[in-house]
Amino acid sequence: MVTKIDKITGLVYEVKRPVETRKYTVDFTKVVASGVTISTVQSIGVAKLNNVTEVTALTADSITVSGTKVSFDVTGGTDGEDYEVTINCTDTSGDILSDDVMIKVRKAGVK
Repeated sequence: MVTKIDKITGLVYEVKRPVETRKYTVDFTKVVASGVTISTVQSIGVAKLNNVTEVTALTADSITVSGTKVSFDVTGGTDGEDYEVTINCTDTSGDILSDDVMIKVRKAGVK
């Protein structure tokens, strides 16, 4: 899979359709020490970037943790809107970690 970087925010982004439910995974391997894993996820927040005026909420739920990876399902969203999803978690050494992913909601054929 090709890594896509948003030109304005510099965030890695993924594209989904408004009707899809998609699973996304954030890997914290590069920021935790060897042998350390993710112990808890405090929150996953979603912020819209105000590209369109009427917006259907994008939700992130069904959170799972496996080693250094946090996975979650994303549903909803409005065509043409971009959303920043922020994952806040704690690892087994007590460090608090955060990462962001941009989700661009687009109908088929639109990038």
